[in-house]
Amino acid sequence: MFNKTIIILFFFALISCDSARKPLLSKPLYEILFNSDNGGAPFQFYEIVTETKEFSMLLKDKMIKPYVKKEDINSCNFILVNMGEKSKLGYIISIENIEELSDKIIIKIKEIEPQSATTSQTTKPCSVIKIKSKKAIEIIQ
Repeated sequence: MFNKTIIILFFFALISCDSARKPLLSKPLYEILFNSDNGGAPFQFYEIVTETKEFSMLLKDKMIKPYVKKEDINSCNFILVNMGEKSKLGYIISIENIEELSDKIIIKIKEIEPQSATTSQTTKPCSVIKIKSKKAIEIIQ
């Protein structure tokens, strides 16, 4: 009887030691660091920040600086999203999908218009997205 118990415990120990298991909690691949109704450009564009020179601009920007650390450039890329000039407040950026492939990250960004009628005011919404990888980035709309 004792031998059977040892064999059963040994068997369960073997099958529970699966090295291919994924962690229960994984870090998200991205983080939206900053959204603002003003501060963007008057035209729509995306800029992918991957180089140290470009990154130094983020560190100097008063609105963005609190959300980035100098060492982030070693492990992350950043996307500056400018939605262009809008006629009302409340536009936001949403990440509809993000997919990590072996050679790149594909990110689908969606502009969400305010649902309720807001006061008419010219705005220039912008966002900064931190991608927690140094792989090439492809943006689709």
